Amino acid sequence: MSFARKLGIIVLAVAAIAGVSLLLTNAEAASGLKGTAYIAGHGGHLAVIDLATLKEPTDVDKDRVVITEAGSEMEGKVAGMDFEAVKKGGGSHGSALVGKKLIVGLLNGSVVEYDTVTGKKSAPMPLGKKFCDAVMGPDGNIYFEDMADGNVYIWDPKGMRAVDKMPVEGGKAVCGIAWTKNRDKAYVSDMPQGIVFVLNWKTKKTIAQIKDPAMTFIHQIRMAPDERHLWVTAPNEFGPGLSGRTQKPQIVVIDTKTDKVVDHIVLPDDINLHDVKFSPDGKTALLSARTYKDDSLLVLMDAKTHAIEKKVSVCASCHNPLGIKVSIDKGSPLLCGMAIDWKK
Repeated sequence: MSFARKLGIIVLAVAAIAGVSLLLTNAEAASGLKGTAYIAGHGGHLAVIDLATLKEPTDVDKDRVVITEAGSEMEGKVAGMDFEAVKKGGGSHGSALVGKKLIVGLLNGSVVEYDTVTGKKSAPMPLGKKFCDAVMGPDGNIYFEDMADGNVYIWDPKGMRAVDKMPVEGGKAVCGIAWTKNRDKAYVSDMPQGIVFVLNWKTKKTIAQIKDPAMTFIHQIRMAPDERHLWVTAPNEFGPGLSGRTQKPQIVVIDTKTDKVVDHIVLPDDINLHDVKFSPDGKTALLSARTYKDDSLLVLMDAKTHAIEKKVSVCASCHNPLGIKVSIDKGSPLLCGMAIDWKK
């Protein structure tokens, strides 16, 4: 082979490598994020999304983590009320990341540990009745909010054991918990009541209730990066008393100094959000949202302007090509809580 030809091959190879590098750089620049999102769903599995590329999940082996069988939050016992139980086991609903291990709460009140490196998972460990969110607390324990009995269950992720059970006064189907910066107060959302309870964290007693006409059916909550404002996910699938829908899906913002509602971020009809997380720089809000059609979405929103920047299909992109039909929740795949492993 001539020198000129060898040189040409080398140049082409270098160009190809440079092209791949450029594509990766552009992909990361498209989202500005680096990390992996694990999004729980009623199907019993977690969708896995690379936040740098925001590639829609398509591979049922690589793009999901199977935790348990399917189930729904509006089945069995919710807030002391009995609903039809189609699936006894219950799907995944929320998880907390401890190192490289996901501590997953299930809709049957069990806890499963999943190692994201080895792919190993534990057997289900009974704890409560019907979990909504799993939140890492200020003490290093994980707090599971129960939609069946209104309690918050506290779990030691190191000893893998129950630590305590905290009743929420007035709570019926609690779904999220968050703390103020100085840990003097905690906030707990109640799904069907549309109430955010304010707790004195030292005594664990309810000291106030926050209500708003735009909170008729709420889910998980998250403290904003300024640690002064609480974002409440209010998709409002139901009206007061589980009646027909009366409000648009939105984020209700509460000032934690005054415990007053100060803003409503109204969303499009297909963004019925369930959870919200913030990027490490605080500029992007990530929403797990339900369309209540054949899909659920990961939505990127500018945390300051509230402009929708990106929608990523999380369910239909995998289900439709394989002909998978959802049998629960009126045929709509429903996503729930997120856990994100951010890359530094």
